[in-house]
Amino acid sequence: MPILRALPWLALYLCAGFSLLVERGLFGSAVAPDLAQLPAQLGPLERLEPLPVEAGALGQDPPERYAFHRVRDADGHEGRLFLAYYERAQRWSGRPHDVEQCYTALGWQQREAHRLTEAHRPWSRLFEREGRTLRVVHWLERPGSDEDRLDPRELGARLVSGRGFRPDVVSVYFEFEAELAPSDEAAAAAVAALSHALERLW
Repeated sequence: MPILRALPWLALYLCAGFSLLVERGLFGSAVAPDLAQLPAQLGPLERLEPLPVEAGALGQDPPERYAFHRVRDADGHEGRLFLAYYERAQRWSGRPHDVEQCYTALGWQQREAHRLTEAHRPWSRLFEREGRTLRVVHWLERPGSDEDRLDPRELGARLVSGRGFRPDVVSVYFEFEAELAPSDEAAAAAVAALSHALERLW
């Protein structure tokens, strides 16, 4: 029947039109969080003074907003926290770039990587260069419900949240000397606290 042959084409055009509307931000506009308003305490991590960032270190297509801070864990060990806000995530263009590739480009070699048991399932990676080792935990933060799992309830929550199709993201990582890095449990707690703080800001 002609109508049955037309249904796949209709579905294709509807999906293409919906994708175009999402890409243009008509289902949710970007809202830049004020990163200066992040709380001083992020779970087990204490956010300390900001660190300077050279403009050239942010690449040819830098984020719209960023924050780079010294942090300290409950045992007094210090590390660094970096947040980069992008109004539109376009991974094919390098916005935001892959954190592991950034370290590799700087001469670090990845020695180990695993996912943390946390809703956003961030990566924890071990890098080594010239006898020095770093533990880096990183993930992409998106507005609204975002538990990185294939679950009908999760997808439904994003659909009805009013923010599930927003194009903006925050790329986050924190870095410690490997021997002084927080445990996976402490790192997951810091991720959850920072995620909650960002959610309140956007």
